[in-house]
Amino acid sequence: MLVLVGEVVVKKLILMAATLTMLVATPAAVALAQEEPTGYVGYITSISGDSVLVQEDPASEWGGGKGYFTVTGETGLLRLVGGDAVAPATFEELEVGQLVEATYSGPILESYPSQGGAGSIVILEEDYGDDEVRCLLPEGCGPEVPPDEGADAVQYDIAA
Repeated sequence: MLVLVGEVVVKKLILMAATLTMLVATPAAVALAQEEPTGYVGYITSISGDSVLVQEDPASEWGGGKGYFTVTGETGLLRLVGGDAVAPATFEELEVGQLVEATYSGPILESYPSQGGAGSIVILEEDYGDDEVRCLLPEGCGPEVPPDEGADAVQYDIAA
């Protein structure tokens, strides 16, 4: 009988030690995960409603890092002006092709591309930078020239 009581005490001690270890390790992992803001430095490749798609490298055939950032009233929208100085910006100033630094705030959906609320979006460059990157955007390299109606069109007579 004395042996059984000793085994029960040892099992309870092991269970208590494991529980204590989990309680100590869990907050440390959460704090570590919250230390660095998650986001991307890349080009705006799409703006839809209140969401902005930022891609690190639109030229990459493998997709690269990209994420949807939902802009809210609490999102910090800024513009880099001369070195390290920033000035306030508005959502209307965001354009496809701009180089930005976007960070998430709050929970992030683990999807591809990732999705979450935008903590901040800083416009880094006004121009579209590299022409090769700009040509990969949905808007393309230059102005669209609509084809002339009927010009150089081939018509077939199928009523035969």
